[in-house]
Amino acid sequence: MNTYRKPLDYNSLPAIIQEMIEENSKTAAIIDELIQSKGENDALAILIILDDMNIRGVQISTLYKMCNQSIDKMYEKITNITKEDIDDLNFSTFAICKHKALFEGTKKDREQMPDKYIFTDEERNTMRNKKSKDRVQGMLEERSNKSREYEDLYPSITSSEALSIIDRQGFICGYKKKYKNKDGKNIIYRVFTNEIGDILYTHSLEDPDIFLWGDSKLNAIRQVNHHKQQQDLKCNTYHNVKGITGYNIELREKPFTTYKKVPNINDKPINGIKPEYYGSNLLPIIESEKAAIYKEDNKDYKDCVIASIYSLLTFKETYYDLDDNLKKIYKTLLSCAEDKAYDEIIYQLSTDEGIDIAKKLQDVLGIKLNKEKLLEAKERLNKDKHFEILKPGFLKRKIVDEKMAERITKIVHNNRIEIK
Repeated sequence: MNTYRKPLDYNSLPAIIQEMIEENSKTAAIIDELIQSKGENDALAILIILDDMNIRGVQISTLYKMCNQSIDKMYEKITNITKEDIDDLNFSTFAICKHKALFEGTKKDREQMPDKYIFTDEERNTMRNKKSKDRVQGMLEERSNKSREYEDLYPSITSSEALSIIDRQGFICGYKKKYKNKDGKNIIYRVFTNEIGDILYTHSLEDPDIFLWGDSKLNAIRQVNHHKQQQDLKCNTYHNVKGITGYNIELREKPFTTYKKVPNINDKPINGIKPEYYGSNLLPIIESEKAAIYKEDNKDYKDCVIASIYSLLTFKETYYDLDDNLKKIYKTLLSCAEDKAYDEIIYQLSTDEGIDIAKKLQDVLGIKLNKEKLLEAKERLNKDKHFEILKPGFLKRKIVDEKMAERITKIVHNNRIEIK
């Protein structure tokens, strides 16, 4: 596999931005803010400086955090960057990015000696050992702080300590799968729940000294009037289902601190969960092992949709690996997972991306789509007024598209898909 970065095309700002983002949504937002704040010419100059030092993608978003998430501070940092700054950046990103930033780097040098810009195993081990020592010292210092009200997760925590804190906060692991990432290292995907049915899921390296956050969140659903919600909650809230509010808490920002501010349980319908609660940013779809492996190499939005559909289509297999507590929460999904998967395929199907989603489900993940179920989903969503309310004019246009039946036929005929 070619691990080297492509050179930038200086004649096209959109092409430069595309390469610099590396499919990292946070970096895309940062570059957009940079252009809005400094203008295209200055933003282009900054991007070229970063590229010379081999800084792209997640490295940019990490640098932004090092600058207190301020575009002005980041701009100042880049224009006056030092070797020590580059060393700090590499130390912060070596575990999540194979590319190494170089203070003295240039585009030409990288093209001539690309291996120089990739971390060696020795460099990674050296930084990992240093980070472990620093982490132990940090934990000792934090434990000596008697003013802490309770324990919480934080970005530099070890896996062993994180699991202990999760346990002490009352969350029990009810599903655990191990798979290998693209570097051949073991990743462990865990799904936890507590006595009131809130869900915590984590992805971490199989290493007691490293906690890889990945796509990890704490999800809570409540019957709450959104006008009465607390305004100081640092998390995303969703109201996709009438009468229900979902709280989606990132694990990077002390999640249990935020979780304690979520409204108290109020007749949460654990025993009456409806199909629309799943996958609408309220209750996460539990990933199958194959879907998790697929997402390791495919991380954009379309690929997340593909993985979610696959997880729904294979949910019956996943369900029987859940513990009794998770089975209770996900029992409703067991009977409707396949219908939800086909609904989502039809929802996506009127665009070229939707056709590609169906193609990859079949050709890459080995799912053979059923024509009758696709047609049933088409009719089901045509009759469902809820979707027209959510997406005025949009979903309706897609479902009644005159070519939809033709597309469905092409998808299921010999597993071949033609895009015109």
